[in-house]
Amino acid sequence: MYFLKTLLSLSVAVATMNAVTAKVDIWARLDKPAVRKDFTGFEPLLIANLPETKYNISVWARGWIPSDCNGYADSHNVSAADFIIYQVQYNDCGDPWIMCYHKDSEASIENIAKQFGRIPIQMREWVKHVVTIPDKMGWAYMDKGNTVFMRPTDSMVTTMIHETAHAVDLNGGYGGSLLSGSALWAGNYAQDTHVPDDYSATDTVEDIAQSTVVAVLNENVQGPNGGSRPSSPTGRRFPSNMTLINGLPFLAHSQYATITTQARNYGRGNSMLVPGENVACAHRLPNSSPVAINTVARVFGRSRPDVRLSRRVKVIRALSQHLGPTNCTIHW
Repeated sequence: MYFLKTLLSLSVAVATMNAVTAKVDIWARLDKPAVRKDFTGFEPLLIANLPETKYNISVWARGWIPSDCNGYADSHNVSAADFIIYQVQYNDCGDPWIMCYHKDSEASIENIAKQFGRIPIQMREWVKHVVTIPDKMGWAYMDKGNTVFMRPTDSMVTTMIHETAHAVDLNGGYGGSLLSGSALWAGNYAQDTHVPDDYSATDTVEDIAQSTVVAVLNENVQGPNGGSRPSSPTGRRFPSNMTLINGLPFLAHSQYATITTQARNYGRGNSMLVPGENVACAHRLPNSSPVAINTVARVFGRSRPDVRLSRRVKVIRALSQHLGPTNCTIHW
């Protein structure tokens, strides 16, 4: 099942970091070969090197659902009444994340919260809601800053990083405009002979998301700026096939190196890709407004949940509101 993409031929004109305006078709397929077929083997490395963030979970009274999640219920032909709405409060952010969890989701809310908490806070803060929906096939997409996981699993940190990377890029995390539509990215991409994996060739938006996975892995597994290689969770040396990405700059180096550089340029004095370098979130997308489900909340007098953000965070105005959903087709 593929989510309908309404802007396949969209060309975006954006002002880039060097003030040059470029017209880039961010949805055009890329024609460079891949270093790897896919990112098989990344998941255990990421889990072993991205620490869990402590959290507490509370649940909304039945009868209310965020309006964005209500829309996903409609578009995926499931009942809004079958969603349990959780607030997940992480220790590194004063404002909780509202997660819309379908009661028949294949992974528990605890495992969803645990995996999401492994994502570095300066990336995670660009995600609005996390949504899980059961399906026949596992896949995911990002829409309006929401990450939606169809048939979620207990082992999808790699995919969560990919979808969060979309939220950072498409909501202006790199200086307020689309990195995927910039002359900076186009110029650095042109220096490479390859893309990281087969899926990266889908288009520029997906290439940036996959390059971000590589950058997160390099920063946290190999160490900042490609430092010494530690042992893998199995006790073996870091896989030689990963060296192809980090060790040979004529393959795909400029793509993930651009992500690494921009993540440091726009981090709060440190990298957006590394957990713990900044322990408190400072930016958040505004939560979507609660709506009553079939007037149940009104009938039983249940009060409307307060989803306002605290004054401690800067409210992000989502650029992705105007772009439509990503058409991610990574399956598991």
